[in-house]
Amino acid sequence: MEFREATLEERHMYYKKEWNIKDLPLFLIDSLKYREFGFDHDGNGPKDRYETFSSPRDFERFMKIKAPYAAYSSVSYYKKPGKRENWIKAEIVFDIDAKDLKVRRCNCTPGNICGICLEDAKELALTIIDSLRSSFDLKNIFLIYSGRGYHVRVLDEEALYIEDRGKIFDYVTASHVPKDLFMSHGYPEVFRRMFAFTFSRMKDIRSKEILKNREEIIKRLLGRRIDFLDCVGESTKRRILKNVAEINAGLADGKVTIDTKRILRLPSSLHSKVSMICKLVKNWESFDPLKEAVPEFRT
Repeated sequence: MEFREATLEERHMYYKKEWNIKDLPLFLIDSLKYREFGFDHDGNGPKDRYETFSSPRDFERFMKIKAPYAAYSSVSYYKKPGKRENWIKAEIVFDIDAKDLKVRRCNCTPGNICGICLEDAKELALTIIDSLRSSFDLKNIFLIYSGRGYHVRVLDEEALYIEDRGKIFDYVTASHVPKDLFMSHGYPEVFRRMFAFTFSRMKDIRSKEILKNREEIIKRLLGRRIDFLDCVGESTKRRILKNVAEINAGLADGKVTIDTKRILRLPSSLHSKVSMICKLVKNWESFDPLKEAVPEFRT
């Protein structure tokens, strides 16, 4: 499928005929009056910010009339969202953009995406979700297709008040090599999971022995086998582990996770740059954006 920019006429068509306030996730409807909203009306960024809405009806009227190029809502809750004052709490968010993936199975050039890129982005998002569940026992997690990737949004009440989000980002993305790779649970388990994702997609591996044994290396590491990289020397093994960790750190946008003042693309809105619908993913495993997030004006 070709990803192309939506016209003004197509935007109005989408919001008039297809968009429905009921497609907005319930967690956003319930917190509507505590959120800051931002809008991009011409493709030059969300310059219209600090917008607030007292009711779903007001929000619906605005969207249908304005048909924005892009719509966003804050990850934070405020007592005074129109001034972004009196912070209450904020979602923990992980932003995965398919066009920025440092490792991928396809041959897309930087800045471009295809169906394979989007599959890789979803697998990465689900890997992060697995780590959030297994390590932190978080359950109230939502997966949002953002138009060119995925947002993982955590709304467990105990997580909303955490201020140091950088450590959580480093942990679930496995941005550091653990001292002991072979512990059953905790960070080593997270690292092994992320190692499998990244290492299986790396294309700049020069060692013929590693390339030949790549699948076996991943299988052994996931099985906590100490001899997982016995085909190379100790210094090469350390270099590979460090390289994988560095790539892991850039697979998601850490700035989005850390910044509680961030606004995120609004589920149900149109991503006009690529003419795709940003939407809540209900069936994580089977969701295919090229079938389920395409606006009617493109079919």
